[in-house]
Amino acid sequence: MVAAFGGLIFGYDLGISGGVTSMDPFLKKFFPDVLTLFTSSLYLAALVASLCASSITRIFGRRLTMLSGGILFLVGAGFNAFAQKVWMLIVGRMLLGFGIGCANQSVPIYVSEVAPYKYRGALNMMFQLAITIGIVITAAIASKFGVDGNPGILPKWYAFLVVGFICIYVMGFAWSWGPLGWLVPSEIFPLEVRSAAQSINVSVNMIFTFAIAQVFTSMLCHMKFGLFIFFAFFVLLMSGFIHKFLPETKGVPIEEMSVVWQNHSYWKKFVKSASEEANAKVDNSC
Repeated sequence: MVAAFGGLIFGYDLGISGGVTSMDPFLKKFFPDVLTLFTSSLYLAALVASLCASSITRIFGRRLTMLSGGILFLVGAGFNAFAQKVWMLIVGRMLLGFGIGCANQSVPIYVSEVAPYKYRGALNMMFQLAITIGIVITAAIASKFGVDGNPGILPKWYAFLVVGFICIYVMGFAWSWGPLGWLVPSEIFPLEVRSAAQSINVSVNMIFTFAIAQVFTSMLCHMKFGLFIFFAFFVLLMSGFIHKFLPETKGVPIEEMSVVWQNHSYWKKFVKSASEEANAKVDNSC
């Protein structure tokens, strides 16, 4: 459980950066050029760190990678807290990204490997829960000390409706794509490639997060509410892919995960059992 709370630093940063970039003084000083760099520098740094973390976790272990991520995050937070110049702000964000990349790569693997298979899913869900807790903490800080900005006046019924739909969206994400995007890749790969595979998972996550951060504002201005229909289409597409191609891994020991692929209606065409591989080697030797 303690290891799973490595997601706390990711959630805390998401909440802080979202709150800071919505403050009028920040927007007046840094919008639009520095704002884009401020947002995207973290994800690019996390991308690089997640790829490097693959070698670190394989050679030096998961614990060292998690410790390195925590230290880098603390240093980056210090840079941002005392930033007086733009370069300090960007360097701090990059260090935060390095820390997040290391943590996001190593924590899900570590939890999947040490957790009993019956509780692997629940314990790995703690990683996503920690991300959410980090966001909640920043919201509590904002409500305590306040933020600048005027959201305008909305009818009460409309405000409640919007909040209700947002809650439904967050609930749906929090028990599906949110945690399972970290859990499933950390458990389905064999030990030999598990670290590298998780690095690819994190790097792809960061690549698309970076890309969306670059174009979201422009797309929102042009597409209005259609932007959310655009993303909903891809959610349906991804859901169909999961239904067709992802086997169920619940209750399967991580050492026996290959059996799941061998029994899947589609992947059994490509995954051979140990006996079949042994027979193939014998045939080749003959």
